[in-house]
Amino acid sequence: MGENTTAKPEIVVVDDSRVIRHAAAKMLGDDYTVHVAENGLAGWQLLQQNDAISVAFVDMQMPEMNGMELLTRIRSADNERLAALPVIIITGADDSENTKKQIFEAGATDFITKPFESIDLISRAKSYAHLNRKVVELEKKTSHDKITGLFSAVAFGEHGAKALSFALRHNLHLSMVSLEIVGFQDIYLSHGKRVAQQIIITIAKRLGEVMREEDIAARTGVARYALLLPLTNEASARTVVGRVRESVNKLLFDTGSEKLRIRLASGLVATAPVEGQVFSDIMAQADAALARAIRLNQVEAVQTPPAAPKPVITEALVNEALQYIIAGDFSRIPDYMLSPVAERLSPFLEYVNSRAGQRLASVSGARERE
Repeated sequence: MGENTTAKPEIVVVDDSRVIRHAAAKMLGDDYTVHVAENGLAGWQLLQQNDAISVAFVDMQMPEMNGMELLTRIRSADNERLAALPVIIITGADDSENTKKQIFEAGATDFITKPFESIDLISRAKSYAHLNRKVVELEKKTSHDKITGLFSAVAFGEHGAKALSFALRHNLHLSMVSLEIVGFQDIYLSHGKRVAQQIIITIAKRLGEVMREEDIAARTGVARYALLLPLTNEASARTVVGRVRESVNKLLFDTGSEKLRIRLASGLVATAPVEGQVFSDIMAQADAALARAIRLNQVEAVQTPPAAPKPVITEALVNEALQYIIAGDFSRIPDYMLSPVAERLSPFLEYVNSRAGQRLASVSGARERE
């Protein structure tokens, strides 16, 4: 889930000139992973598919989608990270100052003019890739999503790790659900950012309305949500997902040109945690189930975790459980330890019963003699 800060920063160069693309890749290839695209449309598709890209170099004059059109799409993107991406516009020597002013007002981060020197390209790449990485690191420290008010993906992972630890300690069930708005990209392209954002916010509110107080919801992607359901087995988790889907199915969004209904796909993991399990594995399993549901055009898919290995009862575990009994902290003893502990205590309990019986007989004899 976390960004690998030791990997090379990723950069995209969008230019219809094969010579420029090759030259830029050669200049930057030692220090960066360089992606290339031959026009604005190909560049836009690449940016949507790769969240790791930290800087875009975009030529002004291109077929299919020019630099200004691509810049406008980036700045109006619903994905906040993409919308804030540093975009360096590659201008020609003939471009006027007025043209550059218009590009800057549209949201360009900086300019570089053809023909450029390697130092110009490298210095801008280094400056803006470093800046973008710092911004991403700061965003990851934020516990709540700014658009929906739900928990962020990082905060969700932290809560999930704590819930898993608690479930493991007390041998309790834990479930997680990944949800995604089906066809969201088509909705965004057809109806625009305003409608798309309204849908994202409204669904987030519905999640809050149908969930229990102990459940946790997060926005983990552009159109993706996650639910953490403590003390919940698969059957109960399916009931929660059913409530969510029923609530969302009632929504009707007025786009101005049509009435739009939304469909959610879901991936579910329900588990009785085992030693060594980490929450990131559960998140990955839920995402895999969601991807399968979307691929098969289903509303739900369930991921069955590997069967839990039979616990090995050791002398150390028995002694630990006995310490819990002495401390009066009985709830910390896992269910699978109850029988071994009872067997260990059985001779002592028989002794206690025997001594109690002897004392009772002694008291009765004394009373008879009186």
